[in-house]
Amino acid sequence: MSFDVSQILIVLLLIVIVLLALKLFKKQKIKQTRYKSDSGDTVKSRAELIVANWLFYRGIEFIYEKKVPTKERVISDFYLTQSEIYIEFWGLETPQYLKRKSKKIKIYKKNRLKLIQMNDDSLRDLNAFFAKEFKKFKSNFTTLILNKFALSPYP
Repeated sequence: MSFDVSQILIVLLLIVIVLLALKLFKKQKIKQTRYKSDSGDTVKSRAELIVANWLFYRGIEFIYEKKVPTKERVISDFYLTQSEIYIEFWGLETPQYLKRKSKKIKIYKKNRLKLIQMNDDSLRDLNAFFAKEFKKFKSNFTTLILNKFALSPYP
């Protein structure tokens, strides 16, 4: 069995094309920057770092990235343990992200879970933002936290 040069080149060319296609379509993991908060939690964004530090310096106990107790797989950004309030920080605007955001909001509503929704605008004045949001839930915890606002300025 003999091969001529053109057959060998075609086979080599096909191998190169297949290898390039595999490399092109291979999902590459994007390295995501992580930030260490003052509470010791490692968070995924600067916005989450700001929120984590704000909660920490107010003595508000939280769990970062807690699984929400629903049938669907939902992970909250923050869960306030004393008040059973979930916090979601919506930081992106891509179609896929917005679709997931909409699904998550429906799941929180369907399960009657307390949810605080945040975005970049929320970060302008966290004291005012959280005072307004906590008042919506009218609990003893809320009163306690609102009293802390007056006593504890953000460092």
